[in-house]
Amino acid sequence: MKQSLKQAIALQAVEESVTYTDSKLGGRPYCKLGDSFPVHSSGTPYMFLAQLNFSQLPSLEDYPQQGLLQFFVLADEDYGVYEDGYYCRYYADFEPSHDIEPFSDKEMEYELCEPIIFGGPYAFKATLREELVPYTDPRSVHYDLPMENPAYSKYFDQTDGSGTKIGGYAFMDQNSFDENNGNAELLFQLDMEGDAHKTYAMIADSGTLQFFIERDSLIAKDFSNLYYYLYSM
Repeated sequence: MKQSLKQAIALQAVEESVTYTDSKLGGRPYCKLGDSFPVHSSGTPYMFLAQLNFSQLPSLEDYPQQGLLQFFVLADEDYGVYEDGYYCRYYADFEPSHDIEPFSDKEMEYELCEPIIFGGPYAFKATLREELVPYTDPRSVHYDLPMENPAYSKYFDQTDGSGTKIGGYAFMDQNSFDENNGNAELLFQLDMEGDAHKTYAMIADSGTLQFFIERDSLIAKDFSNLYYYLYSM
């Protein structure tokens, strides 16, 4: 079973100050001079989710070591999941900002959907970890998984694929995998975020948003063709 171990960067959103070029959940994305907030070809606006500053994150094999990666989804009834309605922007080079981005408790309002991020921006705390293949992953059949308690209970509790993260295994059931996401790398997964007093992010009915990428594209830092999913229990 240890042969299934994959490294991942676990991300936890916290209510701490960030600059415009820090890793963050919500807020305003960094834009180079001449760039603007992306708009879908249909005219429907995108919703900004998160920004990853890889120079601030632990090193993960094949993933960028620097640069900014930004994630947007379409602000429609299904968050663009049936329309290929995502946008991913990568800045390999940028001028770091030292200006603190103002925090707001106010939610963004959208005509066709509920917001995903509530207030913000929120800082990301990152931790490098190793993950075993979840029992729900079709690839688990290739490994000798524990089938008796208490080992199975411990494995079950620790390997469901949940959490906001980069890399590792996705949070899905066996019916949600296909030939695309089953053979690609998990680029970014956004799960429910918050603390005991406040929700920072929530997708549909406690769902997750996932962006997968082919390994060759990941190594080439080509983020133009991703596989985008919304998984909800």
